[in-house]
Amino acid sequence: MNWPYPYRSVAILGLGRTGRALVEVLSDLGLDLFLSEARALSPEERGFLRDHGIEWEEGGHSAAVLRRELIIPSPGVPSHEPVLREAVRRGIPVLSEVEVAWRLARPGRVIAVTGTNGKSTTVALVGRILAAAGLDPVVAGNIGTPAIAVVRGTGDRPWVLEVSSYQLEWTEGFRPDVAVFLNFSPDHLDHHGSLGAYFAAKARILRNQRPGDAAVLSREVHARVAPRAETVLYEDVPLPPGWGKGVPEHLRLDLKAAFAAATALLPELVSSPPPYREVEKALIQPHRMEYVGEIGQIPFIDDSKATNAHATAAALRAVPRRCVLLLGGRHKGGGYEILEAPIREKARLCVLFGESRGFFAGLLSRWGIPFEMAGSPEECLETAYRVARPGDWVLLSPACASFDQFRDYAHRGRVFREAFRALSRRSGRMSPA
Repeated sequence: MNWPYPYRSVAILGLGRTGRALVEVLSDLGLDLFLSEARALSPEERGFLRDHGIEWEEGGHSAAVLRRELIIPSPGVPSHEPVLREAVRRGIPVLSEVEVAWRLARPGRVIAVTGTNGKSTTVALVGRILAAAGLDPVVAGNIGTPAIAVVRGTGDRPWVLEVSSYQLEWTEGFRPDVAVFLNFSPDHLDHHGSLGAYFAAKARILRNQRPGDAAVLSREVHARVAPRAETVLYEDVPLPPGWGKGVPEHLRLDLKAAFAAATALLPELVSSPPPYREVEKALIQPHRMEYVGEIGQIPFIDDSKATNAHATAAALRAVPRRCVLLLGGRHKGGGYEILEAPIREKARLCVLFGESRGFFAGLLSRWGIPFEMAGSPEECLETAYRVARPGDWVLLSPACASFDQFRDYAHRGRVFREAFRALSRRSGRMSPA
């Protein structure tokens, strides 16, 4: 594996999952690496950097970053970070980890998936379809394993990548053979600064495609872009017989997008699709409309992965009757008007928690929708259980990021599950998942 750039001095911003993978891979290439982290590092993290011979700084990104020839920011570092703005002003190259991984590995075939919602499910489905067809796909990216972590030894295996706007905004040459742009709605405005900048970052997935590549799009996205690749509108793609029966509409659309992407890579799958039983398990993603258990005929549902209003609206549409909605976290600056109609139709009460409690209190007050405040996950569930009636759902679908109180949406989901178990012990009426 050869380093594909002329730059030997590289700054990595952030030591999360992506930053660690970058250190592990790039430190083997003889590069002069510098790690810059905005927060304080733990003793374990400092030991990790020492073990890899990496110079670092913590507590902020200083001008030391600008003395490097190339900067690779972790996805969570916003483009408006002052050191990145200054790098752009000075002409210092800034590249995303996905771009670097793609250049290093040069995979023969790549399916990349973006969109506001449904990325993880679609990527998991594509991976299952290709595996069932006899391939051995590499499934990576925003779904869990950073792309940079899989650059070694993947040979000619096809890559299936979940790519977020954060990862796409610093790409330059990245060119997937099949680009999937599922949907678009307001999100991450706190990161990108405007709806236009957010869409432009997403649309970079199509930027370098050529005739002969495939762009799998929704009608909504297709109305806003002019891809050079062959366009497939996935909503119009028929599923194989028996696929998707009884599946909620938003998951059925993800399944259609996945099948369209897989058949764009392997056209023979249209006439010889794999058995649905080998694919359908990917429709169940952790913390996405996941059944936790029941207390007194009241199901508790973990949809912590719903980090924006569009995802929560889809969750509410999937609720069969009424629910108590747990709503809150760190809001992203806009797009919440879409929630008024589904909340009014489905929610008996909204329980507000986290940093955005005041924001949602004002919004729900204007809409005339009842709510109560809660200070902890335990209080959220106690309030919801008190108000819910048999047959109602208690739905954690926060419509917000988790970073006000939790490490990520998965951590938030686990904490609420612990609160559910504590509530069930107190009530003595648990029917677990």
